[in-house]
Amino acid sequence: MTRRLLLSASLLTGFILLAGCQSIKAEPQPAWLTNMSPAIKAELQQAITELIAGQPVKLADTVFSNSHRLFIEQAILRDAQGLPIMGRHSQPAILLELQQADGQCLLSHPASGRFVKLSTSDCQRVAVADQ
Repeated sequence: MTRRLLLSASLLTGFILLAGCQSIKAEPQPAWLTNMSPAIKAELQQAITELIAGQPVKLADTVFSNSHRLFIEQAILRDAQGLPIMGRHSQPAILLELQQADGQCLLSHPASGRFVKLSTSDCQRVAVADQ
């Protein structure tokens, strides 16, 4: 009788732990792109425009291939001689991060807490020391 009770309690505990593990979602981790194509670049440009509610940005073919972070600076308006109009600007750069959670690539805007799921992009989690 004691053996059956112990076995039942062990099974019940196992089921509870298993159910708890399945309900916990993975924390997003820094990631890099595993490849780049015109479709992926277009998806990233669309996601960036959505996150920062701005104009489309030009991206290098190597974006997110060596870093999980992208800093976007606002363009400085210049006059005919190429000099900045109204001097320097004091607007900070916009930070975006590529992340992976549950096998899904995400483009995150940490300042707002918003993110966009990327359906075309393939990414790989990376270890980052500067978090």
